[in-house]
Order: sequence, then structure tokens, then C-alpha cells
Amino acid sequence: MQNNYTTKGKHLTIHDRRYIERWNKEGKSNREIARLLGRAPQTINNEIKRGQVLQQVRKGLFKYVYSADVAQANYEKNRKRSVKKLILTKEMKDKILHYHHENYSPEMMVKAKNIEAGVTTIYYWIHNGHLGLTRKDMLYPRRRKTIGKQASPNFKPAGKSIEERPEEINLRLENGNYEIDTVVLSKAKNKCLLVMTDRRSRHQIIRLIPDKTAQSVNQALKQILKEHQILSITADNGGEFNQLSAVFPEEHIYYAHPYSSWERGTNENHNRLIRRWLPKGTKETTPKEVAFIENWINNYPKKCLDYKSPKEFLSGG
Repeated sequence: MQNNYTTKGKHLTIHDRRYIERWNKEGKSNREIARLLGRAPQTINNEIKRGQVLQQVRKGLFKYVYSADVAQANYEKNRKRSVKKLILTKEMKDKILHYHHENYSPEMMVKAKNIEAGVTTIYYWIHNGHLGLTRKDMLYPRRRKTIGKQASPNFKPAGKSIEERPEEINLRLENGNYEIDTVVLSKAKNKCLLVMTDRRSRHQIIRLIPDKTAQSVNQALKQILKEHQILSITADNGGEFNQLSAVFPEEHIYYAHPYSSWERGTNENHNRLIRRWLPKGTKETTPKEVAFIENWINNYPKKCLDYKSPKEFLSGG
């Protein structure tokens, strides 16, 4: 037996209860039983109270004693009662499938669209086929871990390092500081997306560009700067971003370390939202479809914004 308390939340087993019954009959105190089982004394006190049954000692004499079997039966009965069974009605199923087709995650269905079910419950229904969905229908099917790449020791960034970025940008204290990236639609050398994400509000700007070149990026960025107030840009060291200083002040451009996508985590997370609509291998899209996706993301609730959308956040809603 143990001489220390077990961690909180570990339930007594039928074997524990049989020890309690035996030692209780032998006259051991609740505190001593607790020490032998490695439990808190109050746990044993509560257990003996819950497991008492009226038993006849001899003719005409009854007294309450602790019964391991009765205690176990009461425990199992209470466990079943503690789990509220939620019935998947046709109305709820249709509602969940509607938001699934709108590319809402289960968490957003519950937190932002008031689906009256738990997030884990919805995942349970998905994994067990209750919604008619498969693993392929999941927004982010689990993938195998890949081996991380490392940069050459002689590597030089295209401009100012992210290490020089001011704290007000790092701490997301103001709107207008954007991370920039490109999203390739297919392996073929054709159109791709230029994506900019505001670090604070998560406001998204998406433009369809002819190819993944510095010239195409700068041409699109010129137009974006006419429409939006951009205070700073954080980019990776891809060749398409090594000429940003031709259209944007060099002192406000910061470059992340190579193979460090987490340094532009806001960008990367929002690229996943784009992939809900344009998965890898997409051969064709249109400016109209891209505008729809941009609008959808800017109206999509975010946990980090207390389940407000970027549009609501910027409007003070």
C-alpha cells in the first residue's frame, strides 16, 4: 500500500473498495485506511458514508456497515447519471452540416453559431459516422510529422531581421502591422495568391497574382498600399519578397529566420483557412472567388478575438 496521496481525479476501484471494507471491519480508522491506500482522509470518509447499507447483525439488531459491492454499484449508477445524453436530432444534424459546408470548425459552430452541443461531442459524431462525414471531410486531417529543415550557417536575410522588430509590433498593440506570404495553388507554374494578415485584428488581404515572382508581388502590393494603411511588413526570405523595398519603406520591412514559419504564425494559420476553400492542387480560381474567400475570412469569428470576426473587431463591435 501507498504512503502518499494519489493525484486528484483518480477514482476508487472495486479493489480499493474491497480493501476499505476489510479494514473497516477490522476496526481501522478512516485516517489509517487513507494512509494505506494513499488517499486523502476525506475521500475515505465520503466513500464510507456513500457505501453504507443496513445489515442485520443478529435477530432484532441492525446496524449500518460499509459494503464494497453496494458502493461500487452506487458509483457506477452515479457515473451514468453524470453524463447527459445528447440526442442528435435531424434539425441539429442539418445545422451542423450547414456550417460544416460553410467551412466552420466545430469550435466555431459552438462558440459563435450557438450549436447546442459540446465541441468534443461534434467530433465524436463525426468520427463515428453519425453525420455522414469521413476523415477526408475533416478540415485538418492529422498528418505525419516531417523532419525540420535547417538553414545554412552562411545564410543572410534579405533585409532587417525580425529580431529588430519593435515590441509594439511583437505585442500586437496596434493595427496595420501585416505578415505577408504567398499561397501556391498547384505545382504548375501558374497563378498563386498574395496574402497579407494583420497581426492584431487578423484582417486579411488576398490578391490573385500571375505567378510567384518579386515583380508580381510588388505590382499587387502597390495597389494594396493605395487601398489599405500598412505600417510594417514581416516576410519570409523567399525570392518573391527580396525586392519589397522597391515599393515599401525598407526600415519597416522585417524578415523572419529561414524555416521558422512560426515567426509568422498569424499568416500561417490564416493560410489554413484559405485551404478550406482552395485545397492544394487547385488548378483554377478567379478574382471573384478570391474576393469571396477574403470576405469570408474577415467575417469568420476568431477565438483570439473573443469569438468576434476581424470586421467586428475593427468596427468596435
